[in-house]
Amino acid sequence: MILNFIKTSPAQNTTVLVTSFCPPSYYLKIAKKAIDYEFLHAEQVGFIVPPSRHESILELEMAGGEFCGNATLSAAAYAVFKGLAGKEAFSIDVSGAPLPITCKVRQTNDYSYNANCVMPQAKRNGELKLTLENKTIMGQVIELDGISHFVFPEQRDFTEYIEVVTVLKQTVDSDAIGVIPFKALQDDTYSIKPFVHVKKVNTNVFERGCGSGSLALGMYLNKVTGITKKIKVLQPGGVIEVGIGSEFSISTDVVITCEGRIMI
Repeated sequence: MILNFIKTSPAQNTTVLVTSFCPPSYYLKIAKKAIDYEFLHAEQVGFIVPPSRHESILELEMAGGEFCGNATLSAAAYAVFKGLAGKEAFSIDVSGAPLPITCKVRQTNDYSYNANCVMPQAKRNGELKLTLENKTIMGQVIELDGISHFVFPEQRDFTEYIEVVTVLKQTVDSDAIGVIPFKALQDDTYSIKPFVHVKKVNTNVFERGCGSGSLALGMYLNKVTGITKKIKVLQPGGVIEVGIGSEFSISTDVVITCEGRIMI
């Protein structure tokens, strides 16, 4: 099988978008190959397909059926890169999102785009106390369509990512689970080290940047402190901005790093 693709880097959360038609039954096999070091060495894979809704210009389906914020930003940048978006604001369909996602994209360089997308509202946002072998963690589960994040203030020397995922899988029914410890650096600046488990693909990844995890932090802060403003979320691969208010949005620079064919 030979498939066309582009590879993007939103805050270094390297994302492969397969742009050729591919039967959904092959998604998992192709995704596992594409993220492999020997192939395209990416953190996640999505598939561009015709939109489900007439108002949308394309649809993004993630390999595990999960919602992914950075892949959404990448798909929006791809739409502008390929000339599919005929106006400043446009909509795309995304797996794990119940409604079309509104996007705005501006080109910043030859192959670099700043993408801003309005995010889905949380299905649930509730406190959760996790009891691990050596510690107890208080945080919140932010449940989005397709992914749930456990957000909590970072504890000193926190390393129990796998243990937290194992406990969460017993109580949280989502296609993907994120672990988002955070630190407050300044009034409007925070840092995270995001970790995401995708059930169907059975992957565990320390993501260089996590759009939905950044969104979940914004929702956490909105509920705990009531803030309504834009914050910066620093992560290993760069900065993602989160707009907090009557609606939530995320934005970052998306670099299109290569385009070609993958042979599987």
